[in-house]
Amino acid sequence: MVQTSVMANVCGQWQNTARSYVAQFLPGTTAAHKPCAHFDVRNRCRYCRCMRLYGGAKAVAAPLANTKRQGPEGQRTRDPMSSKAATKDVFAWTKQWYPVMLVSDLDAQNPTPHTLLNISMVVWQDGEGKWGACEDRCPHRLAPLSEGRIQGGHLACNYHGWEFDRKGACLVNPQSGKSAADPVCSNDRAKARAFPTQVAQGLLWIWPESGPHAWLESSIQAPNLVPEMTDPSWTGADALPIHSTWRANWEMWLENTMDPSHANWLHDGDVGKWEDSSPLNMRLVDNAIDTNQGFSIQHDGYSKTQKGMGLKGVRQFTPPCTAQFRYEYSDGRVDLFGVYFTPLSPGVTRSFFKMVNLKAPSAIAKFSKLPRWFLHNFAGTQGDQDAVMLHGQDHALRQEPQHWKSYYLPSQADRAVLAFRRWLQEKAGGDVGWVGGATSKDLPAKLSRKEVLNRWERHGKNCADCTQAVSTIDKVRTVLTLTSGGLLVLALFTTAQYRSATTNSTLVELAMGGALLVLREALRRFNENYFIGSGPVYNFRKDAPKAADTTTPPNPGVM
Repeated sequence: MVQTSVMANVCGQWQNTARSYVAQFLPGTTAAHKPCAHFDVRNRCRYCRCMRLYGGAKAVAAPLANTKRQGPEGQRTRDPMSSKAATKDVFAWTKQWYPVMLVSDLDAQNPTPHTLLNISMVVWQDGEGKWGACEDRCPHRLAPLSEGRIQGGHLACNYHGWEFDRKGACLVNPQSGKSAADPVCSNDRAKARAFPTQVAQGLLWIWPESGPHAWLESSIQAPNLVPEMTDPSWTGADALPIHSTWRANWEMWLENTMDPSHANWLHDGDVGKWEDSSPLNMRLVDNAIDTNQGFSIQHDGYSKTQKGMGLKGVRQFTPPCTAQFRYEYSDGRVDLFGVYFTPLSPGVTRSFFKMVNLKAPSAIAKFSKLPRWFLHNFAGTQGDQDAVMLHGQDHALRQEPQHWKSYYLPSQADRAVLAFRRWLQEKAGGDVGWVGGATSKDLPAKLSRKEVLNRWERHGKNCADCTQAVSTIDKVRTVLTLTSGGLLVLALFTTAQYRSATTNSTLVELAMGGALLVLREALRRFNENYFIGSGPVYNFRKDAPKAADTTTPPNPGVM
């Protein structure tokens, strides 16, 4: 067998994994490695973002860096897969890790449907406790595997009983009485399309590409994580991220996180105030926007209060999912916000948000210890406000012939938004790499404001803690209903027994029954306001500040 040289420029900690996968999926192949020399702007290694795999003159995996190699006569020649040899160095959307759900919120007993990059998938846990992800259709007759079951640690189709392992191999074909070793099952057409998975930071991550090379590439490349989110030296690191599913495109949410100046206006009375707003000074770090590394923006405070506290901010986007912003204050306090945004389908995005701190006030540390269901529903006000704004903006943007270029971005506060739009336009093909020919213009029908604010649809139904809390509240309400009814019957019985409607016992029973009904109604309103919808918490302040309160210094400059 001809020996094919495979070179991977990867971190030392991934070398052994790479060798094992090369041996498993590319027999007769040797692997040579050298240490990774690529770092982001904070000198944090991005592992295999510079990975290249070659199989002779033919690339067996798409390159993730633009490198050069020596020609046969010692001359430097272009890599045949580099951005200059090809037409353009375009971000590879399917060769990435995406978080899809908290592991603690996944159903380990039943296969469940999920969507990623417009691919319908089924997620399930096998007999070894490992998570698998397959395309949600059986290769037999395309029935949905998410309607199947877990049988003997395998994914079984409920239509005809075919069974599959975590890598899509057909193990059982009941109609022919054959098992995995038989050609009927080992035939490639009998395999379910499977995707690599891994668990990191309590999240299930999926690599939305299948085939042997996908398993090799995904084993070498690590997800783009925010390491501080699980660093025990940071306050709040032991908490799990809060997830939500939003009805606006992925690009709208990334653009929103690159825009801190909206906080005093949209989140007035929550995290900011109109009268406290202040123009931002922003700059693009190293004036660099990279295909795979993204970009970083430095800025000062967006409020007078923050400027007085000496805030120095850094916002960083690392494709495809990771946005983080770090606020450092003159007293040594550091707030770090990490968000992963996952493009599920056109017009639908899932986020995973977490905040950690250094030298934070004691109140923040105590707040992070509250029950998860409480945090999820009492910390959702900003999400309510963003959701309404971005849903409407997304639909308006799709009607613009010039798309985002119809924006007017004259100030420094817009520089991060412009940097993100430049990355998407120049480095990533102008749109999310949706599978199946879809585009971000293929939006679902526009929702009403009430539907956008429905927290149950965007979070509660997919959260184990919140569904348990709602179930508990329903049970308590049922008990209160039965108890109040029993007290009413007892009051009637007492009245009939003593032939009087005004005995002390009767009044006590009626009062207790009435109090229980009031409590029952309060729980109903609580459930409706905080688990189902946003209720009265969408806007804290009804009255706009006076004109004198909103006077701000001149704009620090235009772009």
